Amino acid sequence: MKQIPFTPEIVLFHHFAQKQANRYGTMKPLRLMLLVCLTALIACGGGSESQELSGNWQIELHNPATGALKKESGFILQTGNILAGQFLLTGGTICPGIGSAQGQVSGTNVSIAVSQVGQTITLTGSAAGNGSNMNGNYSILESPCGTTQVGNWMANQVAALTGQLQATFTSSSTAGLVSHFSGSVTQGPNRGESTTTLTGSLSSTDAPCVSSASIAGQISGTSVVLNLLSSEGVALGQFVGTMTTDAATITGTYSILPQSSNGCADTGNAVVSVQAT
Repeated sequence: MKQIPFTPEIVLFHHFAQKQANRYGTMKPLRLMLLVCLTALIACGGGSESQELSGNWQIELHNPATGALKKESGFILQTGNILAGQFLLTGGTICPGIGSAQGQVSGTNVSIAVSQVGQTITLTGSAAGNGSNMNGNYSILESPCGTTQVGNWMANQVAALTGQLQATFTSSSTAGLVSHFSGSVTQGPNRGESTTTLTGSLSSTDAPCVSSASIAGQISGTSVVLNLLSSEGVALGQFVGTMTTDAATITGTYSILPQSSNGCADTGNAVVSVQAT
């Protein structure tokens, strides 16, 4: 029979059970076990586990006094109840940039402090949906970046961008020109930074300027950048877009640089559909 290892938790439980047995004497084993479990449950605050919040996040901060909307995006790493990561601040702010995030989660309660350029943004609130979203209140003390402000925030965890791609490029340079691409993309690991890498490839049978390209890009929240490179690593063009939080669709714009072989160049709008793998 397989022997169960005596971890500190098991030893502590054994000692507690023995004390209860000594206290209640000949109490029936089932009643004793129920008492032990109920007591442990109460002592541990109901046995509630903290939400798992590791991942890529898109956050919006709304100031109801001015209507200003700030955005934070980046990755969180969770170790136990401790949160750490980096966020990129954009939108309605005079001090955009990358800031480090430190916080903690207890059950569904969340608190995060983001040390941005010239200011600290404090987020407090709760997590729901098995850690897929968060919301609450934020505050910023008076700083070189502005006056004290308070508001509300909401955040959505963004699914990993890994899968098969089908893209439609509609030219704004050449009337009626529509090109189709297929390929794949893989999102890099979560390192608790404001971005992570995207790699992959695209190919087309009807695009006049580029027939194939490798992808070297980045993602932060729902913001996606795909740099298109030749097999020699020469820049061919770029796609910049916004992705849905389920990583199913990316919409944005593209630009193809003038090609030395034929001088072909193009710009326009693109829609990329992603089939997760």
